Amino acid sequence: MVIKLINLNEIITIIERSLLALLTLFIITKMLGKKQISQLTVYDYVVSISIGSIAADSIISLDEHMVNGLLAIIIFGVVALAISYISIKSATLNNIINGKPTVLMENGEFNFPNLRQTKIPIYKFLEESRLNGYYDLNMINYAILETNGRISFLPKEEYQEINPKDLKRDLKTKLNKQTYSIELVIDGVVQKENLKDLGKDEEWLKSELKKQKVTNVDQILLLTIDQNDKLKLYKELI
Repeated sequence: MVIKLINLNEIITIIERSLLALLTLFIITKMLGKKQISQLTVYDYVVSISIGSIAADSIISLDEHMVNGLLAIIIFGVVALAISYISIKSATLNNIINGKPTVLMENGEFNFPNLRQTKIPIYKFLEESRLNGYYDLNMINYAILETNGRISFLPKEEYQEINPKDLKRDLKTKLNKQTYSIELVIDGVVQKENLKDLGKDEEWLKSELKKQKVTNVDQILLLTIDQNDKLKLYKELI
């Protein structure tokens, strides 16, 4: 077995290239501006991955000149910066690059074509709503998918936060309206554990669905029940 000895010169070269690439990436990143990961659009993500890939390749490709990789990073960064600047000035270009916000729920009802288009599963929508403090979809008036992939929510008026202008309102009455809901059916699948926890069974569910004129659970996008045993049905239009 032939063991290849460590080439000290190659190690030193890689270290030098890594430090130089890191410095270049730092400068380019400062040029492009600060953004948290959660604020990255698809365009920002593609730019970041591309620049990182170029930097990594230029570091380990010892048979090529480092200056070629650095030049590619600089060119890519300058072009990305120029496009970002132009997109700020041009709404049309901004919509092409970053896309537009998409309404997922309007006036308390799902926008099914937009849900299909964005390919957001209902369980992900429910997770986002809970993370934003909405445990009952009846509290939501509008839900909008932003260009960075996050969902923003506008609650109905009676569930909006109280500000100093609302001090004359009855706080206790407003707080008593806070509610929660439990999922019984998600994407056509009966949540048996939730039914069991509520002391109900599938026969009860079939009976309730019959009242709603639903004969097949596959038609149901989401079915919830609140603490007052009130059902809320979201049935996708076919």
